[in-house]
Amino acid sequence: MLWSLWLVRNDYVFNNSSKQPWEVGDLVKTRVAMWMKTKFNIKIYTVEDFKVFLDGIRKLKL
Repeated sequence: MLWSLWLVRNDYVFNNSSKQPWEVGDLVKTRVAMWMKTKFNIKIYTVEDFKVFLDGIRKLKL
């Protein structure tokens, strides 16, 4: 997550490029999903499946 924020920050500082908050959130979710699939060698779920799962966690009222 921090790596994604760092890259967005650098893109803003060095390239004068800005992203909407939802774009940053989607970028973070995509990178987390890709990391989880690789780290745990998960083949039966897609990156999109993980992103939907992460959206579901955020909606839980704990």
